[in-house]
Amino acid sequence: MNKKEYLEALSKLLRKLPKEDREDIISDYEEHFAIGLEKGRTEEEISKALGNPKNVDRQIKADNMVKIAQNKPSIGSIIGAILATMGLGLFNLIFVAIPVLVVAVIILILFVAGFIIIFTGIYWVLLPFLHLIIPQLAIPTFINSPGNDILNILVVVLCGIGLTAGGIILVVLMAYITKWFYELMIKYLKLNLKIIKGRKRDF
Repeated sequence: MNKKEYLEALSKLLRKLPKEDREDIISDYEEHFAIGLEKGRTEEEISKALGNPKNVDRQIKADNMVKIAQNKPSIGSIIGAILATMGLGLFNLIFVAIPVLVVAVIILILFVAGFIIIFTGIYWVLLPFLHLIIPQLAIPTFINSPGNDILNILVVVLCGIGLTAGGIILVVLMAYITKWFYELMIKYLKLNLKIIKGRKRDF
């Protein structure tokens, strides 16, 4: 594949990118060819060293998705960046997907646990009042001594407040951890792409 064929193929694959970005990328690859020719290489040798245009396209799109995830943080954008990076090869599938999936599941479980604790705490705080409306709702017994109903209710309410506070702390903590993990994931994806780019031959 000569220079013209290579750049035309790459330009066609990148047609969905903004025109300015596409022109910048094509300009960079034209420069690769210029440097390679100055060093006495043929256009075919340069094309081969640059890699298949389809692989280059996937790499550029993955890089673009990572930038979007960094500039516009959201679940959708980070998933898009991860999927795009995974598409670059088996290595990426194993070393990107599995760690992310494991950590994401742990974070999700802890988030759900936090909300369950919050709602349980709120339920316990409201339970004495709900018991007046619905007598069938039993109030947990912490003190079995006769005549200590009020004290028992107070313990239930205090436990409910404690559970609610603990759940809120857990959810807030997980929110910070999620933000930290998101930023770490962006750095990891960028490092992954940098390693892939480093595999190109020096022109």
